[in-house]
Amino acid sequence: ATLTAAELRVVACDSAVIPYVMGGATRPLDIGRMRYTIPTHLRRALILRDQGCAFPGCDRRPRSCHGHHVKFWANGGTTALDNLVLLCGTHHRLIHNSDWAVTIIDGLPEFTPPAYLDPHRKPIPATPRHSAA
Repeated sequence: ATLTAAELRVVACDSAVIPYVMGGATRPLDIGRMRYTIPTHLRRALILRDQGCAFPGCDRRPRSCHGHHVKFWANGGTTALDNLVLLCGTHHRLIHNSDWAVTIIDGLPEFTPPAYLDPHRKPIPATPRHSAA
């Protein structure tokens, strides 16, 4: 039997089928809500993009950073590159426990300070990194 795209979406919605977005070498870059933890290949893509703590002005290296879900997992966030950012422990706690906000704009993290620091809440791009090449 043949299913239409609409019929297939209904079947997938009612089953344990998890959609994957694939990157190079057939590695998934988006594992949806299948799991909270970030798999090694997705962490590598995150390290390539952020190259360390992405919080403005921070110079912590990737090995001392956590992968943070921009839209929190508990609120329906997915484990996908466009919903993750590398943050050191200090900045990870700051994002969770203050009015700082992080978003991904055009594939890159931006940080919005609380109103008491910037009444206009102008977003600040992630710390720029320069490769040694």
